[in-house]
Amino acid sequence: MNAPPSPAIAERLATPLQFLKGVGPARAELLARLGLRSVRDLLFCFPRDYQDLTDFRSIAALEENRLQSVRGVVEDVDSRGTSSGKSILGVLVREGGNYLRCIWFNQPYLREKFQCGQHLIVSGRMKLQGPRWEAVHPNVQWIEAEEETPAGRLLPIYPLTEGLNQGQVRSLTRSALDAYAAELEEVFPERFREEHGLWPLQRALTEIHFPADKPSLESARRRFVYQELFILQLALALRKQVQE
Repeated sequence: MNAPPSPAIAERLATPLQFLKGVGPARAELLARLGLRSVRDLLFCFPRDYQDLTDFRSIAALEENRLQSVRGVVEDVDSRGTSSGKSILGVLVREGGNYLRCIWFNQPYLREKFQCGQHLIVSGRMKLQGPRWEAVHPNVQWIEAEEETPAGRLLPIYPLTEGLNQGQVRSLTRSALDAYAAELEEVFPERFREEHGLWPLQRALTEIHFPADKPSLESARRRFVYQELFILQLALALRKQVQE
């Protein structure tokens, strides 16, 4: 919950989602199934969970059915169709002297994203198929050859409905944050936040959606839990005062 914003800001936050970049009328209808109709609704639809991609491994040290991340180089790209009209994209990733095969079904548009020699980070649940590790529909992050391995990420997991996937909701949430988060009005004065160790609203909102790490996520959560309890206590106090 938040303190009532000024009329101008309230009007901006009430902007129908169909006018947010990347939405449009059709996708707005899908979001409405989740109760998301305005920019404000989307901004305050917090993730229900997070996918932990902070466990980096060498291919030789992989374990089955655990979320893990591997840094490697694209060795081969193979795209083909099946007799039933479906498509299979296979990307062979080399790390040291070991290989990981990444597979995507019915996503032929991904073919143009991969080229031999690319450096990337693959994250997902790996399975050992014979002598080789495989990952089906893994998350991929492209990096430069000389770039240091970035810290693992916590990917937000949002409620979904048929026709929407996590990547789309993440992208739309990022767009909403970029366009509107700076306009949100604070509930607590700066001195109060400092005394109680609370993050500013804009920072907390960004980090609860896309946390840099686990401590950042906890700080963001603490801000909103404190705010919720504070406003609840204030409402109860006002009710008591009126009843008296």
